[in-house]
Amino acid sequence: MTLTRHRLQMGLIVGAAILITVAGIVAMVAVNQANKRRHETETLLFQLEANAQGLNANEWEAIASQKIDPDVQESSGNFRREILNEAQIIHTMQDRDGRLDKVQPAASAYVSTMQQEFGFISNGQLHEARELDVRRVDPDFADLDHAIHEVISEFETESRRSNRIALLTSIGTLLGCLASILLLTFRFERGRNLQKSNVHLQELVTRLSQSQEQLSHLAYHDSLTQLANRALFMDHLTQCVNRTKRHQDYKFAVVLIDVDHFKTVNDTVGHSGGDQLIVQIAERLNGSIRRYDVVPQPTEPTVPVRPAGNDILARLGGDIFAILLDDIRDASDGVRVAERIQQNLVAPFSIDRRQLQITVSIGIAVSATNYSVAEDVWRDADTAMYGARAGGDSRYQMCDLTMHAAAVSRLKLESDLRQAVSRGELLIHYQPIVSLRNGCLVGFEALIRWQRPGFGLVPPLEFIPVAEETGLIVPIGSWVLREACSQMRGWQLLFPSEPALTIAVNFSAKQFIQHNLVEQVKQVLGETHLDPESLKIEFTESVAMQDAERTTRILGELKALGLGTSIDDFGTGYSSLSYLIRLPLDILKLDRSFVSRMDKNKESRQIVHTIISLADNLGMDVVAEGIETVEQADELKLLGCQYAQGYFFSKPINKGSVEALLKSGMLGTDECGTMTELSTRFRAAQPALTSIS
Repeated sequence: MTLTRHRLQMGLIVGAAILITVAGIVAMVAVNQANKRRHETETLLFQLEANAQGLNANEWEAIASQKIDPDVQESSGNFRREILNEAQIIHTMQDRDGRLDKVQPAASAYVSTMQQEFGFISNGQLHEARELDVRRVDPDFADLDHAIHEVISEFETESRRSNRIALLTSIGTLLGCLASILLLTFRFERGRNLQKSNVHLQELVTRLSQSQEQLSHLAYHDSLTQLANRALFMDHLTQCVNRTKRHQDYKFAVVLIDVDHFKTVNDTVGHSGGDQLIVQIAERLNGSIRRYDVVPQPTEPTVPVRPAGNDILARLGGDIFAILLDDIRDASDGVRVAERIQQNLVAPFSIDRRQLQITVSIGIAVSATNYSVAEDVWRDADTAMYGARAGGDSRYQMCDLTMHAAAVSRLKLESDLRQAVSRGELLIHYQPIVSLRNGCLVGFEALIRWQRPGFGLVPPLEFIPVAEETGLIVPIGSWVLREACSQMRGWQLLFPSEPALTIAVNFSAKQFIQHNLVEQVKQVLGETHLDPESLKIEFTESVAMQDAERTTRILGELKALGLGTSIDDFGTGYSSLSYLIRLPLDILKLDRSFVSRMDKNKESRQIVHTIISLADNLGMDVVAEGIETVEQADELKLLGCQYAQGYFFSKPINKGSVEALLKSGMLGTDECGTMTELSTRFRAAQPALTSIS
């Protein structure tokens, strides 16, 4: 019994030992499997991190065989968070021009797939990770690669036909996206694809960077001449202005260049020929920039001035060029460059087998006046250039304080003129037009005047050119037309006559090119109830020459309404017999310059006689302007001129004086008196006359 119990105890002990041993073995196997899986997972994670550092396959294998410690686990965790951050960056990246519409979805799909694969690896699902790599990762990367190629091709095409600066923003965004994609690819791709993928993406980034450089050049350079454009020029000018604030002895100058009569040249040789001329001018101007100018000095015969520094030649648009002279001694450097430019342009230019002689007007502004912003320098150089052009061809002019004050005054005048209509400061004076046949009043010419607060009645020569240049002449001209027609209709009702009084209104070049001009005139006539035959439209020869075909058509449409058409200041422009014959004209206005010389020499009288005879043969009436003496009036009547206006009869007068004149009974078809009597009656009817011609 005792022996049996003893054996049973031993069996239980042995069995327990066996069970414990088996359990230990099983536990050891499980632990080993877990450690192996953990080791394999951490090794793969570490391999991904090593991939980001560009390790080759051999280094990868060496790392994979090393033991993974807790520091590596922590590093892998940080690494995963970095990947998720990079993914978020790509997901949230946007492009204002929509140029990432193709890249963005492909990049998001690729990143999303890689996150899923990373999750498999982290959870030890290596088989699933490998399947996903073949089934999704490689195809998604191929789609991303294709999308990137398409966008780069679009950029390259755009860069060849556009210089829009907005493209640079898109390129910067796309480069940022590619940088993130490239970083992710470094971290995700397997060793077998690492080198190929990295090299390929680097090539894409390189190509896109080259496109960016090309667009940067186009954004800051003129596409025709390859010179700097306005944006780059103003950037350099701003730097120069800022430099003067830091260094008192530093000076610079701006030389602004305008080709004289370029529009005429362009009309002669065509736009293609004009472009050729601009390129040739740019080449000669480039040879005019300072190299090593030599100037006389008191102690030496000649010494070179300091080198040209950062001088820059730019084309600012059309036929305008500019040179920025950096680090000059004084204003004489700018003068020397201007003189060299004129000298270099003396030789004729050969354009399509034509020899063209070109001159330029040059304005110079020097930093000695202590500018605070680049725009002020530009303004003064522009003012000087216009001053040079006003003095004649092939001139240069330096901006001084007087010119600056004049420019400031002009800006103030322009600002006040813009508000003159709404403030009711504009008014019309009327100059009488007299029949030389019977001395009776037949109508008036409407002339704009400006009662400027603080300045009084401003002469037209001071504000009409400004209105022309700024385009204000269009709304001002529309106001004059409506006001003059309304006033004339009122006078016709108060002072009826047969034939009815007429009103002549001047149309500027900018008014005449309006596409709805005829409709505007028709509307005004309808609203004011003025008979179309009472309205005479006047325009100058230069207006007629702008577009002869269009002028002929517009005048024909105006005449169809019943209006009279008149060419003003005849003989001072570019008119020819062919144009006179083609234009549907009723009245030819003889310029005052011919009338004033008529009694001084026979040649001038003969010219006047010829013009009157020409108009008569073409079925036109003649209105002589600028009559100042009774002798001129009598002579014009003798030569067959029908109508006249001038100070001999009356200055332009306000509507109150007009009504006093009309009340004096100077209307009708009967004889109203001799020229002398007529002049006396005009003066008697307007004793308080004050006006500006």
